[in-house]
Amino acid sequence: MRVLARLSVFALAPLVGGVCRAAGVAAAAEGASAVARFLSDRLSDQSLRVADALRDAADRAWATLDRALVGDSLLGIADRSEDRVFREQVRLFVFAAQSDGRAAADPTFVPRCRDELTAAKAAGLLAGGDADPAALAEGLGSLTRYDEPTALLAAQWGVADALSADLVAAGYPSLAVLVALRPSGDPTAAPLLAVAVRYYFRRAVEDDPKLFQGLAFAQLERLGKAQEDGAAQLAALMSRYVERLEARLGEIKDTALTTRAEVRALVAAIGGQLAVGNGQLAAGNRHDALNGDVTSVVADLSPPTPHRPPPSTLSVHTGAVACLAVSPDGTRAVSGGADRGIVVWDLVARRELRVMPGHRDRVCCLAFSPDGRRVLSSSLDQTVRLWDVDAGLELKCFDRQTNRSAAFAPDGKTALCGALYDGKLRLFDVTTGKELRRLPGHTDWVVGVAFAADGKLILSGGLDKTVKLWDVPTGRLLRTFTLRNTILSSVAFSPDGWRVLSAGADGLVRAWDTFTGQELFRLVGHTDAVSCVVPSPDGELAASAGHDGTVRVWNLSTRKEVKKFAWHTGNVLCAAFAPDGAAVLSGGDDGTLRVWNLDAR
Repeated sequence: MRVLARLSVFALAPLVGGVCRAAGVAAAAEGASAVARFLSDRLSDQSLRVADALRDAADRAWATLDRALVGDSLLGIADRSEDRVFREQVRLFVFAAQSDGRAAADPTFVPRCRDELTAAKAAGLLAGGDADPAALAEGLGSLTRYDEPTALLAAQWGVADALSADLVAAGYPSLAVLVALRPSGDPTAAPLLAVAVRYYFRRAVEDDPKLFQGLAFAQLERLGKAQEDGAAQLAALMSRYVERLEARLGEIKDTALTTRAEVRALVAAIGGQLAVGNGQLAAGNRHDALNGDVTSVVADLSPPTPHRPPPSTLSVHTGAVACLAVSPDGTRAVSGGADRGIVVWDLVARRELRVMPGHRDRVCCLAFSPDGRRVLSSSLDQTVRLWDVDAGLELKCFDRQTNRSAAFAPDGKTALCGALYDGKLRLFDVTTGKELRRLPGHTDWVVGVAFAADGKLILSGGLDKTVKLWDVPTGRLLRTFTLRNTILSSVAFSPDGWRVLSAGADGLVRAWDTFTGQELFRLVGHTDAVSCVVPSPDGELAASAGHDGTVRVWNLSTRKEVKKFAWHTGNVLCAAFAPDGAAVLSGGDDGTLRVWNLDAR
């Protein structure tokens, strides 16, 4: 079966049930021939223009995939909003697949897919020729043997696999992988191309009254509702793929925390029973009696105890705390994360002041303005928002700006954000939202940005394993720092601008010479990925947050670890110094914000 015919099966498969009723047969193997005859009559009727609608749906599905791979351009400005949403969700789906190993993680995978798609189009493979009505009707008729939804869905995945095999045979292996890519842990999801083709075929039917009336299948009116109800369902379908990894990690974390609490309760109960059974032991005798039993278990289960007393703990969030920022005067902090809210904290009284709702997805980055009155936030909902911290009000929403990173310029008038899929940086006016400059350079998502103290230099880090240094006045790329064997997670300037700090999935913090690009040294200590690295206000220290559950403070002169804090349960995702350098704040998967006093012994 040719490519167009396979895509046509995707488009018409939801109609099989209605055809069965129209043909007067049951959805079983014996009904296949009757359904095939019924379909063949209608597919062969040139006046109904079914073939034209199928070709158009296939062409538009491939075009949507092509634009999703290449990124946004001026060509897509006039598209329907649901078309743009679908393209964005496709990008998220591919990124999630690369992140969890279902697709190649190397940065050339997406460009290879796009190049192969272009070549396959040029070769006439993707839509060349008509779908033979008899063959197509036979293929659809064979679907009637699957009389329950799970089997029918599996059959459609079989069509996707066959299409993938056709592409491999024609010399397009990367595109074949994309076409057959399964969602992670979602057995109810249809193939990616099936969603697109059905959506555009439904649009074609809706726009052609004669075609709509001529088909007259019982399920035709429900095609849009059953498969994709406009942009909302398209976005929901694809977003499930992206959220699956986070959901699984959350389940693992919750299970671990519950188990830990239960074991601690058991240990406490055992200790209480032993105390009752042995009477009121003297302190020395108690130590002797329990030294080899309960005390050693409690010591193993308690958080590591370097550098006590325990920190102040601020707890309001209902999900992971992914980002935080401290005001320039040190009196307030803001935090955000998985619960989509931004919490404003009074650091003097150590209490919550207010919660600022507005984002529709995970908040990934927060930054105070130099005067401390406004906050910039970035979210996976693809917006950057400007907030009045005192009033708790949203001042501006800059739509379609970023997915992760943002920073205020030292002048407080401009801001920088990472790219919306296309690897570019955007410098914009925070009052008007006008884009002032666009800086192309990264070949993958930008995960971190920073301004130098004088505002003349910009730092950016991306999933393409590079850190880039830019000149703000000219927009010129000055230098690229390359990390060959790790995925970048965080970048920062030292206060004097002479050094660059970076952190990544290999558990290392690296220091670079800003102006020569030479790697100066590495800070080794974390036993898992490092989520964040920040320098102290005086540049003498740096703090790093890691997936090993620790916050570590380093002396950058001696390159030694000087503090280690380990009270978080789960990954630590963010950290920030207080302006006076006397404390470090951190947030993590456990939903808490913790304040560590660096002077405590």
